[in-house]
Amino acid sequence: MTIRTLAFELTFCIAASLHGCSKNEPAVNCTEEFRAVTLLVPGDSLTTAYTVRLSNSDTIRYSQRWGLGGNYYIVLDDNYQPKLSGGVDNFRFIGERAGKVVVKEDYVIKADQCHIQKISGKTEL
Repeated sequence: MTIRTLAFELTFCIAASLHGCSKNEPAVNCTEEFRAVTLLVPGDSLTTAYTVRLSNSDTIRYSQRWGLGGNYYIVLDDNYQPKLSGGVDNFRFIGERAGKVVVKEDYVIKADQCHIQKISGKTEL
């Protein structure tokens, strides 16, 4: 291999590696924590609880057996992050007892590349 060929290959490798780093997207390091927006509803347990994404009527239901204890209910968690990534939207938590709506709370929730985050909305009634 001649010095000229070696120099060409070295220059090509350096240029190719720099091209791969030229994206304007910053590196993202997500934490391994799992985030959830929850609501404490006093009184008897809700018989039905779900969240509706108001922009598209997507209905999100969670098994409320997460060991949250008491009358805490999940409004939204990181499982929904891929559907909201980089955006902000309005959600409504609805809770029923024996078929009657007793809780109707609105939330604004955003998501980055890693997690959801509550912008507004109650944490307890």
